[in-house]
Amino acid sequence: MLVAMVIVLGAGRYFQTTYTLETYFDESVNGLAVGSPVKLRGVNVGRVAEINFVSNKYDPANIGEVRYVYVECDINPDLFEFIDEEKFIEVLRKDVARGLRIRPTSLGLTGQLFLNIIYDDPKGNPPLPLKWTPEHAYIPSVPSTLSRVEGAIATISKTLSSLKQEDLESIIGDVKSIVDSIDNFMNTESGKEAGKRMLGILDSTRNILARTNTLMADPALDRIIPNTAGALEGVNRIITESADDIIAAAHEAKIAITSFKQASAVLGKTLSDPRMDKAMGEIAPTLENISQASTDLTAAVAKVHALVNRLNGVVASEEANIHAIIGDTREVMQNVKELTGDAKRYPSGMIFGTPPSKPNPEDQ
Repeated sequence: MLVAMVIVLGAGRYFQTTYTLETYFDESVNGLAVGSPVKLRGVNVGRVAEINFVSNKYDPANIGEVRYVYVECDINPDLFEFIDEEKFIEVLRKDVARGLRIRPTSLGLTGQLFLNIIYDDPKGNPPLPLKWTPEHAYIPSVPSTLSRVEGAIATISKTLSSLKQEDLESIIGDVKSIVDSIDNFMNTESGKEAGKRMLGILDSTRNILARTNTLMADPALDRIIPNTAGALEGVNRIITESADDIIAAAHEAKIAITSFKQASAVLGKTLSDPRMDKAMGEIAPTLENISQASTDLTAAVAKVHALVNRLNGVVASEEANIHAIIGDTREVMQNVKELTGDAKRYPSGMIFGTPPSKPNPEDQ
């Protein structure tokens, strides 16, 4: 029973399949021990299997006198179903590029640490410089929160310690001088005037805030904001639906602008041609001739207009005679029509005499 209990509680892990990953820390890992949990966003995914120095694991670390702490972890593969170890290493490599990091985190007031796998800014947390190739899957580390606080305090302490007693006295004297100058200025007429202006500005600001609060408390604002949001949504929908048309119009406008530029270039080249100056000089007399012809044409039109007016006057004065002539002409044409009809019916009568008498049906 004792042997079985030892196997179940301790040695049983040697028969488990695990994925191995490693990381390095350039800080104290006091509180981290073999068996400490490894968590991914609060979920326990493994345990710390080994803690050592990098110089004992990789020979190139001794050349550069690297003093990193080596931590090896066993990851439970049951939490990563359908992923073999090769695929696991590939996924880790991609996530490391996206910012996957390991941070030592305290469990509370006990001082014990566990390794927390997180996602952080890869630019602000670059990996430690390495001169060797990791044997297992590798996740870079980031300093713990306590280490960052200690570093900030050390920086502040170093800054304060760099200040000398004379510097502090000078700074205090400068601050006191500035305060005295402000106090003296505020006691003068200009200072009092500036104070009044500042009070006026504060009053104006208070009034503006009061009006803003009144506007914000207006019930109409509850309708205006949704209506505005709806209008903006409609505009956004119209722009989205018309995106292709807008792109096509922009493309056509670009083509038109290109054509206009080409036409402008051709026009500029034409205008700069010396022959254009000669042509413009020849056009000027032609334009003068056209202007003179237009003047003559205007006079001719005026004469034609006068002639038409005279004809209208003559026609108006002889209108009765014209009507009589038209009536006589109509009567003559009617007689000619009748004569032509008789000639068609009785051609001999037109030559030898009167036409024969009409037969009487009663005599028959």
